[in-house]
Amino acid sequence: MSARRSGLLHAAILALLLSYSAQTQAQPNEATATGTNAPVLLTADRLNYNQSLGIVTAEGKVELSQGSRTLLADMVSYNERDDKVTATGNVSLMESSGNVLFAEYMELTGGMRNGFIRDVSFLLTDMSRGAAVQAERKDGNRTIMKKAVYTTCSLCESDPTRAPLWQVKGREVEHNEAEQDITYRDAIFEMFGIPILYSPYFSHPDPTVNRRSGFLPFRYSNNPFFQQAIQTPYFYVIDDYSDLTVTPQYSTRQGPFLATDYRQRTARGEFQVDGSVADEDVSGDVRGHIRANAAFRATDDITYGANILRSTDDTYMSRYTIQDRPAGNTLVSRVYGEAINNRHFASLNAFSFQNQLARVRNSTVPVAVPVMDYSAVFEPGDYGGRWGLDANMVSLMRDQGTDMRRLSSTVSWAQPYYSPGGEVITATAMVRADGYWSDDVNQSLVPGSTGDSVATGRVLPVVALDWRYPMIRDEGRMRQLIEPIVMGVVSPYGGNRSDIPNEDSVSFEFDETNLFSLSRFPGYDRWDGGPKLNYGMRMAAYGENAGYVEFLAGQSLRAKTDDTFTAASGLGDQFSDYVGRLTVSPGRYIQLVDRVRLAQNSSFEVRRHELGTTLGSTANNISVSYADLTNTDFLRQTGRQEAIAATMRLQLTKYWATEIRHTRDLKDDGSLLNFGGLRYTDECFDIILFAERAFTVNRDIQPSTTIGVRFRIASFN
Repeated sequence: MSARRSGLLHAAILALLLSYSAQTQAQPNEATATGTNAPVLLTADRLNYNQSLGIVTAEGKVELSQGSRTLLADMVSYNERDDKVTATGNVSLMESSGNVLFAEYMELTGGMRNGFIRDVSFLLTDMSRGAAVQAERKDGNRTIMKKAVYTTCSLCESDPTRAPLWQVKGREVEHNEAEQDITYRDAIFEMFGIPILYSPYFSHPDPTVNRRSGFLPFRYSNNPFFQQAIQTPYFYVIDDYSDLTVTPQYSTRQGPFLATDYRQRTARGEFQVDGSVADEDVSGDVRGHIRANAAFRATDDITYGANILRSTDDTYMSRYTIQDRPAGNTLVSRVYGEAINNRHFASLNAFSFQNQLARVRNSTVPVAVPVMDYSAVFEPGDYGGRWGLDANMVSLMRDQGTDMRRLSSTVSWAQPYYSPGGEVITATAMVRADGYWSDDVNQSLVPGSTGDSVATGRVLPVVALDWRYPMIRDEGRMRQLIEPIVMGVVSPYGGNRSDIPNEDSVSFEFDETNLFSLSRFPGYDRWDGGPKLNYGMRMAAYGENAGYVEFLAGQSLRAKTDDTFTAASGLGDQFSDYVGRLTVSPGRYIQLVDRVRLAQNSSFEVRRHELGTTLGSTANNISVSYADLTNTDFLRQTGRQEAIAATMRLQLTKYWATEIRHTRDLKDDGSLLNFGGLRYTDECFDIILFAERAFTVNRDIQPSTTIGVRFRIASFN
């Protein structure tokens, strides 16, 4: 018999023997899951078979595969009588999960499911690793290691013998793949090779686990209100679709604090409820908050849900730095339903507001139930143009003050025309009808009213003609645009009688975004009436390498002055203030946006100036914003407000990064916020050190300095 035919025969014998042994050892359900019913595939440089002893030996670059398991070694032998596979020299065993075991000597039985391993090390799917003096393999999914060490850190390339950033050593360590656990007995936690903590028993999920109950990274802070404070969140997995996070806080000055966060997904959507409660030692008050967010889909066209946010008082969420708290001065709760079908949209809402300002009584803050909106855009008709229909209904109720109900309906028509010379002319016509019903009216504010109830209405027609002439030229690698814009609007004066309450148009800002709007008020209750001419110029230049410059400036001319607008609004005179915006971006790593409103008189006084610039990439950048506001209706404040804010983020090295923030009130020459943070992040470790100084004064909130640390170890959290 030739050597080639003899080698093929020996390989066939070995494959048949190992396959038979694996099939007899495995349970039916295990065979399907692990592939032990699959044939054994073998490659090697040399193959010998001792028929009298029943031993098959493979030598030189041996690769033995069955299903999703693969064994590599310098030499592998199989003893038919003992049903044992022995591997020596550069042994590695790859499991179906992707985990890999390395050893110098390995004995396996039962289709390579059980055995003994000496001088073992392992690499798991998340690149975490470990080593042990010896290990025992049981049931195909349990590896028990003696004198073992585990870490998620990569070893030093220049000196692999150096201790990693952190590691856990154990007298005995067991990896149970079925239960997805790594368990330690007599565990010692080391950092930089120095023992830090000891525990007789310790366990954590293996890398295949996505969600597992356990403690999350702790958070430590130090400030005058709490003094020393630490939070230890615990994450509890209820089932595949829901979980609960409980976060107690212990501080040396205040009483106990407890926060909870419950999340659940359903077949139709998801919802989340979080809340907290605090018992203050200093004041003796019990304070807290609750927040709920839900979103569900009834059909492909209909969604519904709720966003609820309430607190026991108006400074609690800031005082206890509740995460994701609103930036404004009002907590908004909303229940809603929405439907979208082609060009039709309808919504039904209910709103409740909780004020956070000391000077506003919550009894005067309204509840809006219901708030209904409908909008539709129709196909062009036989005579051209596109028709639109909008409707709104709202009901406001207060404990103290005026109750109001409003019904509005708007029909609009728009027709664009493109001339052969490139001009774009758009004709617009619109009619809006509003009806108001008010109760508990203050008669001193509504002259002529005969009682505490008032019913009134108005019809607001408007026609407009918008002319634009975009002129484009390619000059080298630059495309240039010049576009003059003129818009004439004709509508009757009035519409803002004293018996029509103003609920949704109190805050008003005139800028380049509403320069060419039919009405510049943000809501329904106030109307920008009378003939007016809006004009401006848009210019831009676009380069091939994502660089561009855009500029827009304009003004509005009214037929006569309108006392609807205050002097601070910029629209109080016949000629409005000048508004403009300049955006400069030479490339992807730099952008500057400058928005300005200048007085229309010869002084060109700056009434509003906002400047923002960003330099750098996502990892390394500096951003600066500046605001200069004078007597603005938008902020409902008199006098000048001037502030600057700057943020710098730097990736110092591969692992170290820093962030610095500063906000300053330039008018009073005082800091508002200082923040500095240093972060270290690698494949196994994440720590954030930060210090923050806040200068806010609001009743029980006083200027304070907070120093904190957040700590996370990969695979433990």
